Amino acid sequence: MRSRTFVTISLLLVISTNTFSQSTKGLVPAEVFPLQKGITARFNFTGLLDGFDQNISLGGEDRFADHWSAGSDVAYIFASGYLGESKSSHGLILRPFIRYYPENGRYGFFEAGLHYKYVSYKITDWVEKDVVNGVPSYQEYSTFHYLKNVYEVNLKAGTAANLSRNKKFRIEFYGGLGVRFKTQKSDNGSYSRTRGWLGSLYNPRYSTLVIPIGMRLVYDLK
Repeated sequence: MRSRTFVTISLLLVISTNTFSQSTKGLVPAEVFPLQKGITARFNFTGLLDGFDQNISLGGEDRFADHWSAGSDVAYIFASGYLGESKSSHGLILRPFIRYYPENGRYGFFEAGLHYKYVSYKITDWVEKDVVNGVPSYQEYSTFHYLKNVYEVNLKAGTAANLSRNKKFRIEFYGGLGVRFKTQKSDNGSYSRTRGWLGSLYNPRYSTLVIPIGMRLVYDLK
């Protein structure tokens, strides 16, 4: 799973770099095709390739002023490689944001966003029961749900390249920096998973810096 994820990310970076270098030559000056106020639909197709929590993500952006817009993405998590012992998983992602376009008519932007993720993993394994001061009274082999909540705030910058003659269909590229805080636990007893690659990733509480990068398809509805 780790090697497949690395190859996928590397391929996406190569494709996005080549596409961007070729497509940005066709970006239209602001004085010719100014960006209009209106609603833009968003499809974050890279979520389908997420090695940890595969998801399908759709969203919308409301450009309510010449230089400002706001919107959100909503994703449904339908599969995951986060826990290899998980029989099934499901969850959701919410990503509200506010965006600033320095130049009206240009696609470059700065964005401040929030990221919330909830995932439930169904697992059959040994869980610790009646834990007192970190010491369990006994262990029980059972099926339970391992619950993960993720909270993040981030700042991003990005741009876009046209994919259609009417300039309505585009591909966006973005990158940034954020802070992420995560909590995770079993809904029935205590379950500790510290084995394997990056075992600290599964601590009950975990915080880290993140570098969100990616691309998405967008289409102006009006």
